[in-house]
Amino acid sequence: MSRTDSLARRGIRVARAAALVAAGMASLAQCKPPTSAGEDAAQAAPVVVEVIGRGTVREVARYTGEVRPSASVNVLPRMAEKILELNFEVGDRVTQDETVMARLATAVIDTGVRQARSGAEALTAQINGLKTQRERIRRLVADGVVSASQLDPLDTQISALEAQRRQALAGVDQANLRVDDTIVRAPMTGFVSQRFAEVGDMASPAAPLATIVRLDPAYVWIDVPEHELELVRGQETVAVRVQAAPDRTFAGVLDLVSPTVDRESRSVRIRYRVANPELVLRDGMLATVEVELRRRENVLVAPTEALIPDPTQRGAEVSYAAWVVRDGKAERVPVRRGLIEGARAEVLEGLAEGDRLVVEGFHMLDPGAAVEVVREERGGTGTDAGRGDGGTADAASTAAVPDGGGTAGAGGSGAAS
Repeated sequence: MSRTDSLARRGIRVARAAALVAAGMASLAQCKPPTSAGEDAAQAAPVVVEVIGRGTVREVARYTGEVRPSASVNVLPRMAEKILELNFEVGDRVTQDETVMARLATAVIDTGVRQARSGAEALTAQINGLKTQRERIRRLVADGVVSASQLDPLDTQISALEAQRRQALAGVDQANLRVDDTIVRAPMTGFVSQRFAEVGDMASPAAPLATIVRLDPAYVWIDVPEHELELVRGQETVAVRVQAAPDRTFAGVLDLVSPTVDRESRSVRIRYRVANPELVLRDGMLATVEVELRRRENVLVAPTEALIPDPTQRGAEVSYAAWVVRDGKAERVPVRRGLIEGARAEVLEGLAEGDRLVVEGFHMLDPGAAVEVVREERGGTGTDAGRGDGGTADAASTAAVPDGGGTAGAGGSGAAS
């Protein structure tokens, strides 16, 4: 139960108690002894009642989880060189292959490019000279001055040099590619979550410059005790809440169930995918995941605190009783509860729609005692049901009811009775 809910319920109880005391004092002040009617009025116990109505009751398991990015990559340079520029800060949004995140020094690479280009140009000059010589010999062969066999060595030499030139040109291309490697671009669209380098550092392919995360969609991970796994994995959608946005609920979709059980905690990791276009969910946030296990609609609903354990009834199940007002008299009736939903409970037997259930002032009542109804409330409001659990789950269950709600229980495991 949150502190706000606790204060709200405490305030309502104080107000109800004040009303009961005021009603009792007024009853005493107005009594007119020695008439029997006055004596009856003085003995009437002031109570607050709620008219039994219908509503919806849910059983909800709550687990504490953690928000994680749907993707996370490190920004790694392709070469070792001095960092000249860093064009990002933590929190910046970057676009894949478009955002230039860093520039590295190119002096050494530029020298290599020039050398490779000069070698290719020298080979080209040699090839052109041999081709000119070959054309001159061909004219002499045509005039019958020299033998055609003199062309063969030239052809062989030209072919060898052309092969060398092709290799040199490939070296030029490779050198140009290394120039491109000095420009570090974003490998993924997302947000920079960490920065590991500064201008002037020596970059290395083994040392990341930054980390980029994708938060839309976001993932929420929870740990579910193994004995509750089948109940939870059967629900494809869940409600996700975070303290940063207490008035909002995010829809989570079951995305992954771990195939293994942790041997120490005996729990199973489950992942939910949550749309996060406004980036409200951030990496590392704690989240509460609400898994609706069961729902009862259009059922009789009563305040849980007005259904008290009945020690006179014995059996395997805990028996309950309630006080109702009929013809101005208090009557104790046995009640069987169903699902418990925070401050509200499903009533299976014992009460009917329209019954006036005593919700305040029933502790001092006796069967048949005269009562005075100082306030009547309408019931039937459905609320969030609660179900305890173990492991890392948050077992508290809070009911969203007009009188502030409450906690069904914490710790342990098991559905509401």
